[in-house]
Amino acid sequence: MKPRAKARHLGLAGAAVLLAYGVLVCLRMPQIVVKGRFWAEEGSVFFRHAWDMPAWQAAWAPYGGYLNIVANLAALFARWALPLRLAPYATIGVGLFFQLLPPLLLLTARDRWLGPWPVRLAGVALLLFIPGSEEIWLQTLHCQFELALCCGILVSLDARIGPSLALLVLAPLAGPVSVALCPLFVLRAALERRLARVIQCCALCAGALVQVLFFLTPVPGRAYALHPVINLSVVTLRHLAIPFLGMNEAEDVNTALHATFAASHIPWVATVLPILILGALGVALLRLGVAQAGVWFFASFVLTAGFSYFGAIGGGLSLLDVLASQRYAVAPQSLLVLSVLALAATRQSWVALFARGAAAWLLVAGIMNYWIVAPATRKGPAWRAEVAAWQADPTHVLRIWPKPWTLELTRK
Repeated sequence: MKPRAKARHLGLAGAAVLLAYGVLVCLRMPQIVVKGRFWAEEGSVFFRHAWDMPAWQAAWAPYGGYLNIVANLAALFARWALPLRLAPYATIGVGLFFQLLPPLLLLTARDRWLGPWPVRLAGVALLLFIPGSEEIWLQTLHCQFELALCCGILVSLDARIGPSLALLVLAPLAGPVSVALCPLFVLRAALERRLARVIQCCALCAGALVQVLFFLTPVPGRAYALHPVINLSVVTLRHLAIPFLGMNEAEDVNTALHATFAASHIPWVATVLPILILGALGVALLRLGVAQAGVWFFASFVLTAGFSYFGAIGGGLSLLDVLASQRYAVAPQSLLVLSVLALAATRQSWVALFARGAAAWLLVAGIMNYWIVAPATRKGPAWRAEVAAWQADPTHVLRIWPKPWTLELTRK
């Protein structure tokens, strides 16, 4: 058996990469930082809970059918650590922190296939340039998807005991998507029989049990069902058309799919294509053996996609919108491109060459589409001006992003 690689520290080069990653995250939509922003329920629900409720109650208040401990605690931090005119910068900072965690895991991983810097940098770049990801940008409402991505990375890479265990406990307490990965952690722990993997499994399952037993409940408006034809079409749009063709070109696919369903026809191409392409990728990864990272990245993609779309607000045809419901696709799409990268880096054959070409294309397409952002996500009211208006007139309802979301506060 080959000796395991030593644990990797971030180092100056890794720190520089992570800093550049954070700068590019902020530059994508600079008005968020310039104006200050609460995003939708982040302000109207979570910050208002922190404003009105006792701290202990706001910390554990569920919303939308589950506990989002990250959004709760970040709102409390914004409420009590900063003056009101600067409050959104607390949640922006927390949101940025969680966006930096997945690339940090790749930069500090000790897996041999990530040893060459070009491979490691490609993985970080692929995560940054995932198209259609702005719904999770610089806010705490959807940190559960970044944490689910972290869980998918941790189950796929070499197991270690360290600070990442806190992420595994926290992830299911921030939202239910990470709960779907519990079976993978159990399976990998059973196959490897290593203490570190067992501890990882216990950490994730502990947080998942708290979420499922005490907080997770069905609520109206969520689609607790998976329609095979519709969801295969969603996979075609979100995991093939958008990343490979780009946002604008995917709009044509989106239009064609809606027209087909409106005519009560089955979109056969969109139904069969993901089965063929993703099936071929899955077979190629399985031939590498279950010890390879790509297999677990791909399995994490399948489970996070299925669970995200299963509980999506609206669900069904509402997911076939290029500029909406993006948050449900970010974690699975990130795990999918990492599985392609792992295949490209761990196999010397024409399959690996094909995977390298696909990874390069995904990176180029992602870079070209990085600045394509929905107008409602890119722009919004200036928070400090809204606070000034509220201080002058306590009946003023503060406007937040996106329109027409608002935040009603009472004077303390």
